[in-house]
Amino acid sequence: MERELKITRIDEIRVKKDFSVGIYARVSTNRKEQLDSLAAQVSGLTRLASSHLSWFVADVFIDIGSAKTGSTRVELECMLTACERGSIDIVLTKSISRFGRDTKETLEAFRRIKNAGKRIIFEREKIDSESMGDEVILSVLESCEQAENDWRSENVRWGLSKRAHNGTSGLYNRLCYGFKKDEYGMLVIEEAQAEVVRRIYNLYLEGATALEIKRELERRGIKSPTGKDKWNKSTIEKMLVNRKYTGDVATAGSDNTGNRYMIKEHHYGIISKEMFEAVELEMACRSNVEETENRVKRKSTKYSSKRKKETVTDYAY
Repeated sequence: MERELKITRIDEIRVKKDFSVGIYARVSTNRKEQLDSLAAQVSGLTRLASSHLSWFVADVFIDIGSAKTGSTRVELECMLTACERGSIDIVLTKSISRFGRDTKETLEAFRRIKNAGKRIIFEREKIDSESMGDEVILSVLESCEQAENDWRSENVRWGLSKRAHNGTSGLYNRLCYGFKKDEYGMLVIEEAQAEVVRRIYNLYLEGATALEIKRELERRGIKSPTGKDKWNKSTIEKMLVNRKYTGDVATAGSDNTGNRYMIKEHHYGIISKEMFEAVELEMACRSNVEETENRVKRKSTKYSSKRKKETVTDYAY
């Protein structure tokens, strides 16, 4: 006699999706690498949401724009409003740096989410507002944000230093009086202004002070670099020590090492290197610092950028 088999059907257990998830992602520009990062943020957070049986992605909020504080972030505001209206239960975001641009903005958004009785998770930092106290989270947010800012600043300094070292820094082509830029963004001489630069150097080597040069330029009706009738004495002093007028250009590395980088013959110079060096020597001769056999002392008379005539013969050129 055959035994009767008892077969029990096991129905699929259907889990109700109880928690609506809002994914927030942000990038500061629409460059390709940034958009690739955005896609990675969204896909990673979507996978995280789908790994929880009771979660479902209700909406994705994406901001593409400036990282500057004060610029508009429409989608962030939409997400916060959705939390306050109750249509979003959980906010998922990649990291603190992607969520907020500074500590103040991050804390304000965090408090709005918490005050609405909702939950926020920062995936990279493993911060979950459900399992951590508010004060602890606030402390972590502040410290993480500061660390992120320090890293970002260091990264920017490293990039500037690298570009200065390999000659690709835009600082090498920074405009100054006497030059303009050609169609390729390179420095070329602006002849009318260059003639004023040469006049300044010649007047100084003839014995004029920066103040006297200022008055002479104003007397001749020559406009200042900012287009004003009056010149600043400090502007003339800076022009007299600007090596860019020789065709060489130097820039600091921005890496806290004190390194400076120079490109020689970067562009056509307005004055010769010999004239620039003569001005340097003239400035040293006019200094109010006097060296004696025993010590270095400051002269008793107030500093004057003009050398006394009787001391001219003391120096050989």
